[in-house]
Amino acid sequence: MNDSPDVNTKTALLLAAMEVFADKGFDSATVRDICGLAKANVAAVNYHYGSKDGLYAAVLEEIFPKGEEWISSDDRDLPPEERLHKFVKGLAEEIYTQSTGQIAQKWAIFLREMAKPSHNLDLIARHQVQPRANELRDILSKLLGPGTPEQTLAYCSSNIWALMLDHLLTQPILDRLTPNRPGLGLDVEAFVDHVVRFALGGVNAVKHRA
Repeated sequence: MNDSPDVNTKTALLLAAMEVFADKGFDSATVRDICGLAKANVAAVNYHYGSKDGLYAAVLEEIFPKGEEWISSDDRDLPPEERLHKFVKGLAEEIYTQSTGQIAQKWAIFLREMAKPSHNLDLIARHQVQPRANELRDILSKLLGPGTPEQTLAYCSSNIWALMLDHLLTQPILDRLTPNRPGLGLDVEAFVDHVVRFALGGVNAVKHRA
């Protein structure tokens, strides 16, 4: 049985909104833009989602699902070095190897939220960032040992996040530097190995000094 026209329109609006919000951002995107792409009446957004803001929240719920599913409970028993490698690899693959369609739109919306946060940024932080931040903090606690100051854990976490997000945030600048600093391309595995080695070296130095 085919879906009802209402269901089809609601889905079409959601998919169109992902594309328009990724391209223009929340403030510049219009209901007319979205409905035109979805081939829907301009009243359809209010009917299905209540408002443009409600539609944007639905888009965020769709492309930023709860992050608990990203972390396997089986990983908790692994050595912390191996957990760090899995953490870095999972994040790198999500950001840098699935760069088409909805994944590309997800990170475009993420970057727009970083540049000009909306009140919906709370959902991204709660669903996506907080579970990953908790996992990384737990890994670092195991690597650095009990009694590590919170500030040290925070600094080490920030250093690893900076390594992971650098290309995502600054690639347009990197493309214009001399000598050219190439993008990751398809060599994500080498990037992951480097980040893990670099991070473990830094963590061990911090631990030794402490």
